[in-house]
Amino acid sequence: MRSIGSALNLLLVSPLYFVWTVVALDLAQTPCTTLVQGKFFGYFSSFAVFPLNSSLCSWIIQNPDPRRYTLYMKILKPTGVCDHQHIRTYQFDSFLESTRTYLGMESFDDVLKLCDGSTRYAFLQSNKQFLQMKQTTPPGVESWPVRWKPTKAQERDFSVEYLVVGNRNPSKAACQMLCKWLDACLAISSSSHPCGIMQTPCSCSGGEVLDQASEILGLTRKKEDCYKDGIYLENCMSSPKDSSGVEFLGGWNPWSAWGDCTKDCGGGLQTRMRTCKPLPNEGLVCEGVLEEGRLCNRKACNTNGRYNSRSQSLRSTDNRKREDTDELQHYGYPAPQIGDPAAEEWSPWSVCSTTCGEGWQTRTRFCVSSSYSTQCSGPLREQRQCNNSAVCPVHGTWDEWSPWSLCSSTCGRGYRDRTRTCKPPQFGGNPCEGPEKQTKFCNIALCPVDGNWNEWSSWSSCSASCSNGTQQRTRECNGPSYGGAECQGHWVETRDCFLRQCPVDGKWQAWGVWGSCTTTCGGGTQRRDRVCYGPFFGGETCQGPKEEYKQCNDRKCPEPHEICDEETLASVVWKETPAGDAAAVRCPRNATGLILRRCILDEEGIAYWEPPTYIKCVSIDYRNIQMMTREHLSKAQRGLMGDGLSEVLQNLVEISQDGTSYSGDLLSTIDVLRNMTEIFRRAYHSPTSGDVQNFVQIISNLLSEENRDKWEEAQLIGPNAKELFRLVEDFIDVIGFRMKDFRDSYQVTDNLVLGIHKLPANAATDITFPMKGWRGMVDWAKNSEDKVTVSKSILSSGLTETDDSSVFVVGTVLYRNVGNILSLQRNSTVLNSKVISVTVKPFPRSLLTPLEIEFSHLYNGTTNQTCILWDETD
Repeated sequence: MRSIGSALNLLLVSPLYFVWTVVALDLAQTPCTTLVQGKFFGYFSSFAVFPLNSSLCSWIIQNPDPRRYTLYMKILKPTGVCDHQHIRTYQFDSFLESTRTYLGMESFDDVLKLCDGSTRYAFLQSNKQFLQMKQTTPPGVESWPVRWKPTKAQERDFSVEYLVVGNRNPSKAACQMLCKWLDACLAISSSSHPCGIMQTPCSCSGGEVLDQASEILGLTRKKEDCYKDGIYLENCMSSPKDSSGVEFLGGWNPWSAWGDCTKDCGGGLQTRMRTCKPLPNEGLVCEGVLEEGRLCNRKACNTNGRYNSRSQSLRSTDNRKREDTDELQHYGYPAPQIGDPAAEEWSPWSVCSTTCGEGWQTRTRFCVSSSYSTQCSGPLREQRQCNNSAVCPVHGTWDEWSPWSLCSSTCGRGYRDRTRTCKPPQFGGNPCEGPEKQTKFCNIALCPVDGNWNEWSSWSSCSASCSNGTQQRTRECNGPSYGGAECQGHWVETRDCFLRQCPVDGKWQAWGVWGSCTTTCGGGTQRRDRVCYGPFFGGETCQGPKEEYKQCNDRKCPEPHEICDEETLASVVWKETPAGDAAAVRCPRNATGLILRRCILDEEGIAYWEPPTYIKCVSIDYRNIQMMTREHLSKAQRGLMGDGLSEVLQNLVEISQDGTSYSGDLLSTIDVLRNMTEIFRRAYHSPTSGDVQNFVQIISNLLSEENRDKWEEAQLIGPNAKELFRLVEDFIDVIGFRMKDFRDSYQVTDNLVLGIHKLPANAATDITFPMKGWRGMVDWAKNSEDKVTVSKSILSSGLTETDDSSVFVVGTVLYRNVGNILSLQRNSTVLNSKVISVTVKPFPRSLLTPLEIEFSHLYNGTTNQTCILWDETD
């Protein structure tokens, strides 16, 4: 990895003035998250980011500006084979914490293929704001973290280098690194493993970093290359070790020392030799001569001198062409000599300079002459062609790369490739080296991507340490992106959990009812009990007593004369009862309830029976109508619609005309009329004129003389005059405002006359009551001197703008005998005259003009000029 180290050194000295920070970020709620910001290059090991003893960690790098920068990554895959791919890689635009959604999520798993050991390296290119590598729990795996098959930790490790490059004017250092990555990426690309670098902002030439790619991939260098001064030289073979101590694969060994001179004088020849160290299995591949010579001992010899000469042939493996013969002297050969020769014989022809194709052989001779003789004439060296019949092998060569093909996908991640053709070798030459096809990923346009859920997280711990609790688990939505559909479903899921039963302390239940007294008089006791519920599962027992007692019947026991004796009255047996108590028996068969009879003491202290009271008895017919009315009211209160209410009123008119059997019948009828008024207030039933007539007739029937004695008994617990007035007043209010197109209404009966007027405030007139000439007017009202006049001036709210839209309802009632039947609330005066009541709704302003009332009072047939005015309001 020597060249990678050099490239990193270039990056480290480049003027990139950025500060990087690593901070903890709770993105997607991972236990350990590393965020890298502002760093333009770097390296990390998987053991540093994803420790073996941790799980669900993630590493995120943030692109400072995806419009200006592109992120590239190179991954050295683990050497082991993993059981599951538990490291996933994504790029995304942003993360929404509120909905646990990744926006613009795009997976790189099909690009990296981290668990695919068929390629040693993987490369990718990211154009989004965040790039994340994240541990995930594989589906169906119960234990975590997932263990790798190899037992050695280093075989589970993988490393990552990342580089952030500007899209405009990228730095030279960054481009040098990126171009080397691109060449390496393309060199290992195939249809099943396209290159993950789709384009770069750098100008990368085809052979610029070929050696870098070869070193990254572990490829063997070409046999013609040799390394010198930090670069590889082509067509070069060096010695096994040069002066710098660098060892090489093949080439010339150093020259040997110069040999002895062939002559002692008169010009001799010295030679030296070198040997070729070939590459394994490649044979002799060195270029140049194996042996070279030089002149020596050129001083003249005396006449008596002896010539000690030897023939020398220079061996060579030179494959130079003919035009290179002018450079022979460069190789240490002597220049040709001319003169009158006294030469030795020619040496044998040397070995042919090539083993195939056009080569050359040489031979030499030496001039032997004394200082007194003439110089030799003719050449000292001759050449001739050789090996012309042998054909040299031609190695295969690549043509230029074709243009990149169109992207295989119109949107989303596709791939494109390019090919080149090999000119085949000839005559036993070597085939072309390197790939015939290169493939890389491409992304022309962005496809709509629907959101999809990640796997659910583990369930959280139970919210309660005992009894019922809840657990939660969450999941994250990848996307949607580019107009895709949202993730369907919830990002959080809850379920009930139960660890153990909580201790429950005992709790007292409510006290039971008091038991009967142990005595009827003279002082006794009553007891009541309560039950402890629990304890359960180790809780505390109930504190306090289980039983409770109290005194009862502490009055003294009555004397015999203080007890009413048993008596039979109207076929009813009244049993012995102490004074102060009441005896009760069932009502007759035509009624429901109880007949009550009290035992009291007279002035002398003797006990006696009071007359029985039937206030708790209600006839069956009245009881049925009361229950039907309550059922209609229940429906009206629930907002339902109904019918049959008018028939109920008609039935009550018919029953009440025959009088009442018991005082309880009067109370039951008053309850029915109250409920009818409440029903009229609601949309359940719209009152008709017939309903108004029946309502007034029922009140008249109740005030008949036949019911006088029953009213006396009913008033002990029931209504008085004030309550009857309020009942009629509420009825007038409801009818005046609920009846559609209501105008004036007159209702004339035997015991009361009722008039209802509905008048706008801005068009009111005086009201005179009763109207003597009204058709059907009864004699007791027609001949009466009683009269009331209601002035129109009181029909005003006091505000002009309100009076324009205000409507008033005035109800006037003349009662014939109500004063004789019903008592007043706070007035014991006995009335034997008629009673007039006036009702105005809504409540008018202060009465500047009082009501004008003319009233005649009859007492024992004489005229009494006393007028009584009372106020029954609270």
